[in-house]
Amino acid sequence: RLSLMRACVRLLLLTSSASAAETDPREWTTADVGGWVARVGLHEYRGAFGEGLVDGRRLLGLTLHELEHELLIPSAEHRMVIEMELGELKLRNGLLSTAERARHRKAHPCIEGWSAKEVRKLLEATGLGRFAAAFFSRGVGGDELLRMSGDELRAVMAEQASREEASAREAAAQLLAAQLEMLRAREC
Repeated sequence: RLSLMRACVRLLLLTSSASAAETDPREWTTADVGGWVARVGLHEYRGAFGEGLVDGRRLLGLTLHELEHELLIPSAEHRMVIEMELGELKLRNGLLSTAERARHRKAHPCIEGWSAKEVRKLLEATGLGRFAAAFFSRGVGGDELLRMSGDELRAVMAEQASREEASAREAAAQLLAAQLEMLRAREC
């Protein structure tokens, strides 16, 4: 009987998280937010959002400061991923003003057809400048960057930062992979 109850609770959580993707994020519960956190690839922070009682309304208003100091998200790269994904969530749901939409699009532009020089500038502007030279020296433009797998990204990043701590390089690779996934999904 207890295992049946656990199965029902799991089913309710899964259903709640799955349906959250199709509902207004302002109406999300803390469980819905936890599902979103997992869907954006940061499942390790589900607990922080749950303990912080982050529902949809609070999620939409979170700042980088709150992510770091209230939810205790330690990685700057992961905080940037959350901020970027929040912007995309707001964009998809029509929750950005015209000025906010313009700022978000400027910070996260469509990169199809970009030259290697433009990709280098993007990496420098998004906190990944230490890897820009490696991508530039290989002539990686926007189209190629969008096609690169996570392993290919890591390989190029490892060339430039062979002395950098592996965990910091992995966090940076996750940030870049998340940015590219967002750009692949966006209609430009």
